[in-house]
Amino acid sequence: MSLTSHLKDARSPISRFLAEQLPDTRAVLTDYRDRLAHFPAPLRPQAKAGLKPEYRMLGHTIDHRLRISLGAPTGSPITEGIVRAVIDDDGWPSQEVIRAVQKAGDAMVEELARYEGDAGQPLCLAPTDEDRLIRLCHVASSFEAIFRHCGWMRGNTLGLCATDATLDNLVDAVPDYVVGDIRQQMQLAADPGPFENMRLLPASARACGPVFDGSLQVGGADADFILDGSLIDCKATIRPERISRAEIYQLAGYLLLDYSDTHSITTVALYLSRQGALINWSVEDFLGLLGARHELLALREACRHTLTEGRHGIPLPPPDSARPFPRPRSASSAPLQPSLFDQLD
Repeated sequence: MSLTSHLKDARSPISRFLAEQLPDTRAVLTDYRDRLAHFPAPLRPQAKAGLKPEYRMLGHTIDHRLRISLGAPTGSPITEGIVRAVIDDDGWPSQEVIRAVQKAGDAMVEELARYEGDAGQPLCLAPTDEDRLIRLCHVASSFEAIFRHCGWMRGNTLGLCATDATLDNLVDAVPDYVVGDIRQQMQLAADPGPFENMRLLPASARACGPVFDGSLQVGGADADFILDGSLIDCKATIRPERISRAEIYQLAGYLLLDYSDTHSITTVALYLSRQGALINWSVEDFLGLLGARHELLALREACRHTLTEGRHGIPLPPPDSARPFPRPRSASSAPLQPSLFDQLD
């Protein structure tokens, strides 16, 4: 189970802890929607008539493409997805298809590894190179789906390939609308979005797919990005106004799972890739809006205590000894892009 799966279960320890200690998601969502109004309407994929866009897969694909711009083309969800492809779904796909898919996956990882490096990659390559790279990222998303489901799930297009399929066959099978859609999102990431400046951060300040001290206690949670202390979750939604408490608690969960402050998180943010919009809060403002009554260190220790059934961490003091966490005077007046990126202009 992932962190999001745990959060979908209102009875899970992390769900109960967040609901008790950070109860006011409405205040964060109100601030978010106020700031969302400053951005243009989101881009929509232009699929051919009768072809329904795979929005979840497009979300994974833009995430992979953005990671490549930061110099991190592959991660454990992709490589583990190739390994877990041996786990069929009640005989589907066939063993012959599985062998072909795994061989193609190994070739994909080898090709993507060429994009790894501290300098990162341009957000938009030459047309032919960009086309190939986007298709590779989409194929990688199908392997990530295998990882997330701990094996095959019917509907994964990789399972429909021929028994002698190669990586080129898998790449060529990616629908054209995917390429056009991701290309537009990457252009937004560069202008007017913030990713060009993020790409120029020192390699030591860029983390893609970061994990946390408490990740294994919630199914191996990994976030999208931590860039110069800013925890960023990428959302490729066409309905950003529907962002809900689940997405806010996802950010809060990642923040609290960093028990030892390994990542030195100072800001949390949602990046809306179809608008080039980064909406962020300082950790102090975020906790204040959520109605926290304890400082971050105490919340992390208490979260750890809860998720380890009291074996580690420190429980919170009695409720009557807590004081409300200071709320920001006007969070919606904060800059739409954080100063840590402005200073790189």
